Amino acid sequence: MERTLYDRDGYAVAYITDDYHETVYMWDGTPVAYLYDDQHVYGINGRHLGWFIDDILYNNNGARIGFTVNTCPVPVAKQSTKTEKIARDEIRPRWAAPPMPKLGFDFGNQDLSDLLRQGQVIRLPKEETPQSLRSPLFRSCL
Repeated sequence: MERTLYDRDGYAVAYITDDYHETVYMWDGTPVAYLYDDQHVYGINGRHLGWFIDDILYNNNGARIGFTVNTCPVPVAKQSTKTEKIARDEIRPRWAAPPMPKLGFDFGNQDLSDLLRQGQVIRLPKEETPQSLRSPLFRSCL
């Protein structure tokens, strides 16, 4: 069953799927992270983003930044409709995890969406072949 992640204001930002990697998708369908060993949160790009312990997402400094419906400190807002999931890129090699910080009750300074987007793989736009290289005259010279 998918688990929704809420920010500190109670708004749905992302969700964790129940696939093999427990992939984290933003609400717009962008894959950004996954769970490793049931507690580490790694970006698809390999970067360590934080820890997911007892249904709370902590950043690398030990501050609370994301919550499930059971742990959110405020009433959760009604969820908007999710968009279709975008195909996940291949998971990049994991960076070394930093030492586990002392987990606190303070909120992180960063938004949950900003933290999770640090793990997304940046897709560069595909370059189109210039029109001059597509012309039959050019191909005949090759």
